[in-house]
Amino acid sequence: MAATFDFTPKANTVPTVGNVYSVAQLKAFVVTVKDDSNTAIDLRSYDAAYGSELDLLIRELQPLMYFVTNDNSGTIHMIVDGHAVTAASLQARVRAAAVALGFGSTVAGNDSSVAEASTITIA
Repeated sequence: MAATFDFTPKANTVPTVGNVYSVAQLKAFVVTVKDDSNTAIDLRSYDAAYGSELDLLIRELQPLMYFVTNDNSGTIHMIVDGHAVTAASLQARVRAAAVALGFGSTVAGNDSSVAEASTITIA
């Protein structure tokens, strides 16, 4: 099937290398789960069980697709419906969940972070 030019890209943009684009209101984020001392939580210690801390955190974030790094970095890479979320709104939810799960003592003091992804790597 030949490609056609039968739609106008968002804001008249054309694809260029080195950028992340979405044609379906999807966003990619990198979540880093930390405690109140800015130390990453090794999520391997909290996985592999229904109702585990990792399971509950994923349920809170509701990603369409995600990958939890198999190391002690505390990172979760995820694709979400980006219609109504921002890095800031997700970060507030992650920090509240981190405290509820025992990874911190106060939401304001928790150092978990969320950043919108600027690249995507699929292996």
